[in-house]
Amino acid sequence: MGTAGAWRDDVVVVAGQRCAYAVRPGLPSGLTPTAASSLLAEQAVTCAGDDVLLLDVAAALPVFTLPAHCRVTVGFHHAGMHAAAQRGLKATHRSVTWLTSGATVPAASMAAVYIEASATYEAWLRRLVEGYLALRPGGVLWAAAPNDAGGKRLSRDVRTLFGSVHERAKAHQRLVSAIKPARNPEPLPWHDVAGVWPNATWPTFTVAGRSYATLPGVFAHGRLDEGSALLCAHLPDLAGMHVLDLGAGAGVLTGAALARGARMVDVAEVDATAVTCLQHTFATDPVRVAWCDVSDGLPWQHAQYDAIVTNPPFHAGKRTDDSMVRAFVATAASHQRPGGTLWLVANAFLAYGPLLAAHYAQVSRVAETPAFVVWRAVC
Repeated sequence: MGTAGAWRDDVVVVAGQRCAYAVRPGLPSGLTPTAASSLLAEQAVTCAGDDVLLLDVAAALPVFTLPAHCRVTVGFHHAGMHAAAQRGLKATHRSVTWLTSGATVPAASMAAVYIEASATYEAWLRRLVEGYLALRPGGVLWAAAPNDAGGKRLSRDVRTLFGSVHERAKAHQRLVSAIKPARNPEPLPWHDVAGVWPNATWPTFTVAGRSYATLPGVFAHGRLDEGSALLCAHLPDLAGMHVLDLGAGAGVLTGAALARGARMVDVAEVDATAVTCLQHTFATDPVRVAWCDVSDGLPWQHAQYDAIVTNPPFHAGKRTDDSMVRAFVATAASHQRPGGTLWLVANAFLAYGPLLAAHYAQVSRVAETPAFVVWRAVC
């Protein structure tokens, strides 16, 4: 079970509407709805279209302010943000269609699209193109972001794709809107940026003879990071074992577990882009991939693992946040077979010994460099 912190349910008033939301530690949006999501909700009041798509809009706030005639579809890259929005909307009587990891809407099916832009440039471009393809000609795109987290580039990028744009600045945020033209721009922009357009060639990188699919925005995109390399070098023989990889990124630890004889690897990953990469990489391997936030538990509720591997995150957005690693360790311990082992790599300055000792009987430092430590914890 996850223990990142209890959910907190609250209400914010936007455009005269009471908008329910749910938050907990570890979410990239923080502990209140974002200013960008509130801006988009304010604009949604005047939406004249019928079918509406929300992409990565924190708490899905526009659902509360859109006119009653609108049919709403909601999608998130982050599984925790998806869970938070579902919780916040549970008391509403409005029907919402939820996109799960990797799902898209039919082309030219939407009258309006609202996007809360990612601070990661390539991830923002993917969402912008996704919104563009979803819109009917004449449909309206709205996008918002903080000035210091991608907002200043919104107007340029939207103009590149749509041809013209309207921009407004408010409360250190940028809000842009554009109408989809009848014809696509020629040539289509950003074809040299991996993964922006669908059906593009998958970029890959190779570690120990295995090729890994990767896209910008996935952890350690296109390379083997130093911490994972250290953990891979110290993994034991895993022959016949059922292994769990928590927060897999591109899947290097999963590949290492398979190379050491694991009979099956379950993978829990919060980011939808990483999930797509993992499904591509391990399509023919004994690997199950789940789009989930470990803080909310695993989809395999009764699974018990011989070995668990992880290189856990310690940031939520720009903030250092240990709630995620606490959830990782608690979840690992609750799914570990008696005598099973957790293998965890972390930055050397992060003192995880007491945390591990609170959940495991034996804790030791297996390897360390000036930058990283590999921890071994036995149930």
